[in-house]
Amino acid sequence: MSRFIAFVSGKGGVGRTSLTFNLGVAMSFFGEEIVMLDFDLVMANMDVITGLLNPEATLNDVLVRDKPIQECVYEVGQGVNVVPTGIHFETLKHINPNYISWNKIMNEIAEYGDIFLMDLPAGINSNIFEGLPQDTELIIVTNSTMPSVADSLKIRIFFKELNIKIVGFVLNMWYDDKFLLSPNEIESILEVPMVGLVPYDREMERSMALGKSVVEVNPSAPISNAIMQLAADLLGKPYNPIEPDKKGILKRLKKFVGLLE
Repeated sequence: MSRFIAFVSGKGGVGRTSLTFNLGVAMSFFGEEIVMLDFDLVMANMDVITGLLNPEATLNDVLVRDKPIQECVYEVGQGVNVVPTGIHFETLKHINPNYISWNKIMNEIAEYGDIFLMDLPAGINSNIFEGLPQDTELIIVTNSTMPSVADSLKIRIFFKELNIKIVGFVLNMWYDDKFLLSPNEIESILEVPMVGLVPYDREMERSMALGKSVVEVNPSAPISNAIMQLAADLLGKPYNPIEPDKKGILKRLKKFVGLLE
């Protein structure tokens, strides 16, 4: 049975897309077949993050009925597929959001994976929300700033009115600062549980520059362990954090200064 998990945020710039991509790769490490869908029809960048520069067919082509969904499913790793959205504004002119059959699209793509991670556009887009599969699990992605949390609260209230199940929120790009809201304070404001805390880590920026997931580039980084733990929790599977290879680092350092040959 297919499982649908949607990621949404009240504001842009909270790391929602990069989290979706890295979480998809992390889930594939547990043996799951993953499909990531970019539902941001205007400001999509899943293609850039996954290295799919200028893909021949995108979700936009499907929506204007130029291409079948099968032509815009791209394998970006073992057990990881991506359905990107194009950035051609000329195509957008021919898309009527009121006539998008999201259920039809999801049914056609069901054969490509077990778990579908949907990167939804920031803010409130009722057309996309109302077209999500009935059993969609929704996760809010937020930072610990007051504006981000305030907009997340608006999103949470909106979802409640649509009767969409909210699993909880992920506190993304977190760092400890007395001027930011704490995890407990955010839980109290949003009235949903925190399902993951992902720290701010420059390794994410490095991995994006390399066109890979951070869990592949540096598995022992704090951010990688946090994302792997989130994947394990969502899948109900155990995970043992990967510790840095301190002995290996020490050996390379000794070799560098001439203490080892």
